[in-house]
Amino acid sequence: MKIVGLYPPPAREVSAVYEDLELPPAGRREGARPYVITNTVSSVDGRTTLEGRAAAIGSRTDRRTMRTLRSKVDAVMIGAGTLRAEKLSLGLDDPDDLPQPLAIIVTDSGEVPLEEHLIVDEGQEVLILLSDAAPGRVVERLRTLAPVMKAPADSTGAVDLARALPALEAERGVGSLLVEGGPGLNHALISRNLVDELFLTVAPRLLGGSAERTLTLLRGPTLPARPTLDLVSIHLADGELYLRYSIPRTPSRAW
Repeated sequence: MKIVGLYPPPAREVSAVYEDLELPPAGRREGARPYVITNTVSSVDGRTTLEGRAAAIGSRTDRRTMRTLRSKVDAVMIGAGTLRAEKLSLGLDDPDDLPQPLAIIVTDSGEVPLEEHLIVDEGQEVLILLSDAAPGRVVERLRTLAPVMKAPADSTGAVDLARALPALEAERGVGSLLVEGGPGLNHALISRNLVDELFLTVAPRLLGGSAERTLTLLRGPTLPARPTLDLVSIHLADGELYLRYSIPRTPSRAW
């Protein structure tokens, strides 16, 4: 199986996608929150799940690339809805001398099937990021499963991510963060100018499906500002495209 970096030119063969990735990139302006990237796999027609599972879309190379990205960050974050949808791991299959990233589950309600769906890799810590609008009994129940960080709630009762991310850096030392969905969490972060880079694998598949039941990269209202992404790199492996984009900073960006 051949992996080729197509952009920036000249094209060259590599042994793994993003093997030489540096996060945060050199020259990043220091700020009050982690450097945040998202990673998603989708079909050509834009679907990000098949029968409720993102893992059913990508190839082995995509899954290996996901773990490469995990090895470059301090923490991996998902929303509770993603964990409810499928059994998954947020760690490294073969960490060698690398530390396991902190696994962070974001929840507003506390409905988190940790014991049933989260596979915790050896040496990995788990943190539940919970809205402080959740009842006290929910906090106590979750603390029997994993450490809980209470985060301020926004006007809807959801975790206020603009305030939670700086706390993750200050209290847990999270300087770089990988977000693996779902689309609601992606939307919440991007709509608040809290994402620095977007990684997208486009699998050479057409899946179809009704619009109301099809999950895409983002789920939520139209973005208040529609950022134009800057293409950083393209890799090709067995028909899959691996796209890396940076999201330009705006004056309203939270730092």
